[in-house]
Amino acid sequence: MSLVERESTPARVAASQANGRKSKGPTTPEGKARASLNSLKTGAYAKTDKALREIMVRRGENPDDFERLHQEFTEEWEPEYVTEATLVKTIAEKTFDKAQLRAAWMESQLNSLRIAEVKAKRQQLVNRRWLPGVTNVERGKEAPLWLAKDSPAKFHAIFEILDDFQKWYENRAVPETFGQDMYALYGEHHSRAGERIRALFIDLFEDDKDAAAKAEVELPKWIAQERSDVERERELYRQEWELKANAGPNLTEEEVAKKEAALERQIRDQTRLLLQLKKARSEKGNREQGVGDKEKSHGASQSETQETASAKASSSEPGQSAIATERGTADGGPPAKPVRSSSTDAEGAAAGSATKHETAADGEVA
Repeated sequence: MSLVERESTPARVAASQANGRKSKGPTTPEGKARASLNSLKTGAYAKTDKALREIMVRRGENPDDFERLHQEFTEEWEPEYVTEATLVKTIAEKTFDKAQLRAAWMESQLNSLRIAEVKAKRQQLVNRRWLPGVTNVERGKEAPLWLAKDSPAKFHAIFEILDDFQKWYENRAVPETFGQDMYALYGEHHSRAGERIRALFIDLFEDDKDAAAKAEVELPKWIAQERSDVERERELYRQEWELKANAGPNLTEEEVAKKEAALERQIRDQTRLLLQLKKARSEKGNREQGVGDKEKSHGASQSETQETASAKASSSEPGQSAIATERGTADGGPPAKPVRSSSTDAEGAAAGSATKHETAADGEVA
């Protein structure tokens, strides 16, 4: 068995669990900020985040943009608890909604300008196709195909009739339905190309060979011109339809300002609550730190008092010894043995020697 793959015994598991219970989690602000978000990544919070991301995708928004904004707010506020982290996330959501609202309104304004440009191009195309001298007619159900309300079915029907025109020209044969098809396509308000197609088909089968030869050359050109104009009109219709489909809600500037004001109030309320919560926690921490510092200061004062008393006791020891000696003599105890100095001893010894010499001298004389 290697050093890495150790056997898990009940005692080792119990010791590991005991050590784990001793852990108090992260202690640095950065660690607390990261740990505070752990509870938001599971359970109901995780389901909410998943649904929010899906909603953003369906609305054409980028969820990664919100994640970056949320991360920036988290780094700025450094939440230390779940409540603070939840408030920070709410602030990020409301701020993101406010930015998306303004962006959507700006995009809608831009789409309106684009739609207006497309409509202007369509009107220019109609004016170019319009036959001079023909009275104007409103688009509607009673209008001929080329002036009818735009739809995929309309363009499909027009291209079918133009295909018939091309086939009739190639076959040099015009069926009896020619008049019906011309009326369905143009009615009494021919386009410039439609009028030329009608006249050239008539010339193609006339006895005038020059007119027939001219019609044989020009007729396919006008059929192609009409087809090109219809294709251009269909393309502009497709562009306008896509712009309208992607325009989003049609909000006025007043409505957008009202919604923005509501979001700003919510952001202010959440910010104020977050500031109050952080302030309360900070004051609580300061009070706890002040109590701890006071206890440390009190302990240090007691130590200094004891040291001062010890120092005073040490400085008063000689006096206390003299007092104790006097007390011992007065109480009848043996007095302390006096201590002679070396000079006194020397003087005594010299006096003794002199006495001895004097005695010896006196003896000799006697």
